[in-house]
This record gives sequence, structure tokens and C-alpha cells, in this order.
Amino acid sequence: MLTVWGRADSSATARVMWALGETALSCKRLDWGGRFGGTDDPAYRALSPHGRIPAITRDDGFSLWESNTIIRWLATTCPEAGLWPADEAARWQAQAWMDWSAALGRVIGPVRTAYRRPIPDPAEMTKTIATAAETFAVLDNQLKDKAFVMGDQFSVADLALGVIVHRWFRIPEALQRPDLPAMETWYGRLCARPAYQEHVVARVSVRAQTLGMGD
Repeated sequence: MLTVWGRADSSATARVMWALGETALSCKRLDWGGRFGGTDDPAYRALSPHGRIPAITRDDGFSLWESNTIIRWLATTCPEAGLWPADEAARWQAQAWMDWSAALGRVIGPVRTAYRRPIPDPAEMTKTIATAAETFAVLDNQLKDKAFVMGDQFSVADLALGVIVHRWFRIPEALQRPDLPAMETWYGRLCARPAYQEHVVARVSVRAQTLGMGD
């Protein structure tokens, strides 16, 4: 059985748990990192050299770190889940989108910081949202006339990007988030997937939805 080391509300942990839900592979998750600590433990550093979450371990001693790499491994280990595009060229494009997900992470962070301040600065919020929207618009353009990032097939690209996009849609509506219609339609498709509901919607940025602030 697989063990996932990482707190449930972490974006990186959530994407791995979501991927596991799509593969229906049995696993257990340990609360790790953040308020739970443990990332500086020598035994954990042996699993994840940079001390970040998540990492996975298997009963036979196999371990792996970095969420996108774990997703690639799951897609390869569980081919029946169909997470790799069938076309070889599309597979490489999907991996490019996976790596590009880091760009979304870099721009959503300052937005969340801005609206979570004890006394938010309207100018800071407006600027960070506008900057983030420019990057998210790249994904919106890719999704035009497509059901998923790579076309009709749900894939590793969706798994890498979907959690960060969830954080975008948890920006309080009062902050006048720019419209990105193709991305919003795609987000609706993701929300219809049970594993996404369980591991992303119910776990990540819940406070932003219920209280109008970030978690």
C-alpha cells in the first residue's frame, strides 16, 4: 500500500491525492508539514531531500517526492486510468503544461497574501489580481474549444493545473476577479469529478470560500 506524507490542505498534497483518486489506487495519508511539522525529521529528509511535502512511500521501500513527478509515476504505473494522452507528441505537450503549472503558483501566491492581510491594501490586491490574470489567461486560451487541457481526454496536465485554478476561483468575488470563461467552464468539469470534490474542493482554500479570506 502507498502512504502519502502531507497535510490535506496543501496544494501539492491535494493534487497527488486527487490523482490517486482517479486511479483508485489504495493509499493512506499522514498529516505532515505545516502545523503538523515533521519535515525537518532526518527520516523524512531521506524521503524528500528538500523537506517539502508530499512524499510517497510503499511497503517495499519505494519512495518518491515532488508532486508532479508522483503524478507522472502514477500515470505510468496505472495505465488503465488513462492519464497519459494516447499520442506521443501530446504526452510531451502535457508534461510541458505540468511544468508550466509553477508559473500559476508564482502568481497566485501574492494574490492570496494581499487579501489575507489584517488590513488589505486595495491597490495591492488590484495589482496582484491583474498580474495573475495575465498568466491565467494563457491557460484560458489553451482551453478554448477544449473539454480538458489536452483536448477531449482528461490527463496529467489537468491534474497538475487544477488545484491552482481552484485557488483562483476561491478569490473572494468582491475583489472583482477578471472573467476567464473557458477556464471557468473547465473548472466546472473538474468539480463534477468525485475525486476532485473530495481532495481539492473539500480540502483546499475552504476558508476562502466560506469566510471570504485565504487559508
